[in-house]
Amino acid sequence: MSYRATDDLQGYLKDAVLPRLKLMHKPELTFQQGHKSRKRTLTIRRRHRNLANIVFLDSAFDKLVNDWIEEHVPNRSLCLYDEDRQTGERFTVRSSHRFNVPKLLLPAASDINRVCDWLDNFPLQTVQRVFHIMFPATKDWGFVTLDDHSCDDDNFKKFHWTDVNQHHPDIYDLSVVVACQPPWILSDEFMWQFTQLKSLPEGTARPLRGKERLWGKLWDTCVHSQTPFFILTSYQQWAFGMFSRGWTTAFISPVIDAQSRSPTVMHALLYWLGSALRAPGGFVQPVEVAEPVHNIFSDDESELPIAEPEKELEIAPSLSSWSGTSDEPASSAGAAGAVALDVSDRGVDEPYGPDLLFKKPKDPALIWEMIESWRKKLPAKRTENESFPSPTFATSVTLLPDLLDVSATSDTSDETVGVPCGHWLMSARR
Repeated sequence: MSYRATDDLQGYLKDAVLPRLKLMHKPELTFQQGHKSRKRTLTIRRRHRNLANIVFLDSAFDKLVNDWIEEHVPNRSLCLYDEDRQTGERFTVRSSHRFNVPKLLLPAASDINRVCDWLDNFPLQTVQRVFHIMFPATKDWGFVTLDDHSCDDDNFKKFHWTDVNQHHPDIYDLSVVVACQPPWILSDEFMWQFTQLKSLPEGTARPLRGKERLWGKLWDTCVHSQTPFFILTSYQQWAFGMFSRGWTTAFISPVIDAQSRSPTVMHALLYWLGSALRAPGGFVQPVEVAEPVHNIFSDDESELPIAEPEKELEIAPSLSSWSGTSDEPASSAGAAGAVALDVSDRGVDEPYGPDLLFKKPKDPALIWEMIESWRKKLPAKRTENESFPSPTFATSVTLLPDLLDVSATSDTSDETVGVPCGHWLMSARR
């Protein structure tokens, strides 16, 4: 049976707060501060990870989410059903009484599988339904479980937001990994410590701490699936992150509680999925951060390639043979003048010609003549327009490749809301 929503999506999401997780009362599920358990230790691959910088997004993240929701989620009445007649996906997170969402009862969580049941049946299913209403072109996208049958199955589970009908590197790049650890392992304090870490230590000089191992586990998971966007949750606490294209920098949001408002977990989930799919106004990494790494990953996880470190800048050779100390004037100091750094940046190869490359003669008169000739051929100084851009978050969004320019069938709406005409998310079959 379908239940018609009587109001707008924005109004529904405003009061759609996750139900409180019910935990089975067992001594082994009670996490005490400072207690270290072997069940909490994650298995990670012994390899070099160049995660040199972890950027905390602080309170700016909340504003980004709220602004995106205000801009893209419709606030007018729509003739929509909260249940899809074909797939059966529906709203499960209850909102205010004016929305007729039936109550869903789940048993108390006694292990990570039960926690994932709450995660899958409440926030993930509801966000998937809302996203399909907003963007019918994503009809083939949904949450699927990632089971690799590792030794961490009892304390680390993964979902994948992806196109369930396609397997292609471009699809992986737009997907999102949702990683879950139960709250008796991923406590509130531990979650906060995880978001405050600045980098991962290089090498194997010492064993990794718990929060570092968790970052290493997420790095391994995302690199293996080539999926830069990720979400970490215990159901009770949520953090939203992204790795740079070169996997050397990560961005992480503040912790959002399951009962938080403005933004709610539902708001943040919609914003992060939209950002991964490059919806207008979504989060985009600064263009200055790392370069893309084009690796083809094999099925053998032990042979995963590692992103190559960025190359150091090559310094152009000096034109002077002076070998004095820093407090002595060089023999060519007066010749280069204020533009010496500009020549060093560009080097002395083409397009200035091979005639600039010369061996210094012994005759001082010839030296002066050649210096004067060299000065006349120097290029103009770099203009202000050639300076490097300041680090800012990009607001423009690159459209998806033609591979993803597909339509989706929806029995709930014949329009796509919240995106400009011409964007791939606007496509919808009638």
